[in-house]
Amino acid sequence: MKKIMKKIPAARVILCAGVKSSGSTWLFNVAIRILKETGVKPAAFYADNLVMFPEGAGRASHLVIKTHEPSKALLLVAELGRGPVFLTIRDPRDAIASLMLRFGHSFEGALKDVAGEAARMVELSRLIAMPTLRYEDAFFDKQATVGRIAARIGVRLSATAAKRIHTALSRECVARDIAALTAKGRFGADAHPDNFDPATHWHPGHVGDARVGKFESVLTRAQQGEVAAATRDYCRLFGYSLSGRAAGNAKRSPSRPRPSRPQPRSHRKRPRRR
Repeated sequence: MKKIMKKIPAARVILCAGVKSSGSTWLFNVAIRILKETGVKPAAFYADNLVMFPEGAGRASHLVIKTHEPSKALLLVAELGRGPVFLTIRDPRDAIASLMLRFGHSFEGALKDVAGEAARMVELSRLIAMPTLRYEDAFFDKQATVGRIAARIGVRLSATAAKRIHTALSRECVARDIAALTAKGRFGADAHPDNFDPATHWHPGHVGDARVGKFESVLTRAQQGEVAAATRDYCRLFGYSLSGRAAGNAKRSPSRPRPSRPQPRSHRKRPRRR
């Protein structure tokens, strides 16, 4: 009986770009699992430039790279590797509110990170055409998203495999995985929110409620204005409002209590990736 060989995808380098809290880590894990369905075990890591590549990355057959501020050199690597660059986007006000709620970051620190990343995504979009995944569309809740990502990578994924990947990366399953990692001490003794699992890049508080418009109960009007001013080009390019309510499901459920504004944690130097 002939052994059926799985087709190895031509895309050797896959970039998963996006501002923090936009779903880029979910995308990163989907890409890894899609490649594994073909028998490929990629080198998967975070990098904004070539200096950040881990030792041995050059010997891997395939790379999956998560990035928040990709350099031009990193884009060249993707081009040479015949791989797609995927972009996740989110209303920057919600991205910042999410960082404050889930990770205890200060408004100032979250604004600095997201504004810098947003500016880079605008530059990136001017250089290349990218499949764009909008957080407000809840792409992470749709099995069809997995199939579309696989197609861009060059993998013919069966419906069964797509369902398996999507189920494994549902918010419920990821929350259970994070709880298991926490119990194993993968995030350190104190499970600090900025610590992460090297294999998946999940953080202790990674799973949020995915609610659109949460900034309205977290950011003051003045802070909302600061975000709009700092991310003006990004908002205009991707169609986000610079004032007023968020688009989509922005209204809070009347049965859900209004969340209190988080208190910033004391500053400790930690790797900060979302």
